[in-house]
Amino acid sequence: MNQISEVMTTLIHYKVVVRDTMEYTLPKDSYDVNLFSEKKRSILVELEQPTPLKNILANSGDNGTKLEKTIRDFYDQVYGDSSTILKLADDGLRVDHAQHLAIFRGVLPIHENVQAMLIGIENDAKKNNIDVSKAAAVNQAEERLYRGVAYMCLTAQLTKLFADYNQARRENKGEESAASRFIGNDINETIQDINVIKANSHITDERFNSVQDKVFMLVDFMTGRRDLPMGKSFNDVIKETQDGIAGYVREVEPTFRELYVPLINELVEQAKANGNKIKPTEQAAPVAAQDGSDAVELDPKTGAPKA
Repeated sequence: MNQISEVMTTLIHYKVVVRDTMEYTLPKDSYDVNLFSEKKRSILVELEQPTPLKNILANSGDNGTKLEKTIRDFYDQVYGDSSTILKLADDGLRVDHAQHLAIFRGVLPIHENVQAMLIGIENDAKKNNIDVSKAAAVNQAEERLYRGVAYMCLTAQLTKLFADYNQARRENKGEESAASRFIGNDINETIQDINVIKANSHITDERFNSVQDKVFMLVDFMTGRRDLPMGKSFNDVIKETQDGIAGYVREVEPTFRELYVPLINELVEQAKANGNKIKPTEQAAPVAAQDGSDAVELDPKTGAPKA
């Protein structure tokens, strides 16, 4: 494994840790405490040691400073000892499922920026005839899994908010209320996050895009931009969309694991041979992820998009 592949592998591993934080937006009976502790350790360790990520951030000016602050804020809010989102207790890990959006606010910009770093590094390697094909293949597989998981988590969030919004309107005889406006704001933020996942995608194959299209059709149904298909209810299209995303994730996850585990094992063995050191490399500033500013804003009175 050459130096550039080492750097790419450490950044891919970091993306995986950040991505897997979205697990906590999916309600479960219990969460693995050991995995939580490992993720908690990994989020900051790359900033506290002379790692490739730390070196790239240090050589990226204001962009690097901003991203480092985003990472540290993400750690404090989600993994920190004073976090109200994830909290270790005697009976295991407790998750406040009312704060899912805070998790997305951290995961998405961090993952998208690290992905941009990786693409820049890969492009530079190709220009210099450096073989990074194994790391590049893993990175592509990780992106496919990440975007599938993100759509799975975000559509689950959107579906819940949509139900809550309609319930709040029913309780107020169809009129807007403070509760429905609050939920409407959360719906807009979730749609903005969905837009970010699409806007930053580098995946062009039909399989992924057919799933992505279903997600945006669901958004159109919920915001009134598109009528429901004849003979189908909201529950029908929600189930079809969520089943489609889940099926896609089940397809791509094994491929990612088959590529990722050997690459990580190779990195570990090489790090041992090098005295547990991975040389940093200087790269261009990370490309800022698109902010999804074209998100649909809902009219709280009608549930339809504002003009």
